[in-house]
Amino acid sequence: MKPYLGVWGFLLGLTAIEVALAYLHTPPITMLAVLLALSFLKAGAIVRRFMHIAGEGPPLAWIVLPAFFFIGLILLGILGDAGRAAFPGAL
Repeated sequence: MKPYLGVWGFLLGLTAIEVALAYLHTPPITMLAVLLALSFLKAGAIVRRFMHIAGEGPPLAWIVLPAFFFIGLILLGILGDAGRAAFPGAL
C-alpha cells in the first residue's frame, strides 16, 4: 500500500505545480513546455507503478524507446498544421 501512496503523493504534487502555473500567470509558451514535461512525468510514474514496468529489465526499454522516437517525429510533422490552426489568417 505504501508505494501506491507515494505515487499518489507524487501525482498530487505535480498537479499542485500545474495549478500554481495558472495562478502565477506564466507566459503561454513556458506554461506549455512545463505542462508537457509534467505530463510526461505523470505518465511515467503511472506506467512504472501501476503497469508494473519497474520490475522489467533493459530489453523492454529498448523496445519502447524507438516508439517514443517515432512519436516525436510524427509530432514534429504535424507542428506546421498546429501553427496554421492557431493563426488562420497568417498564411
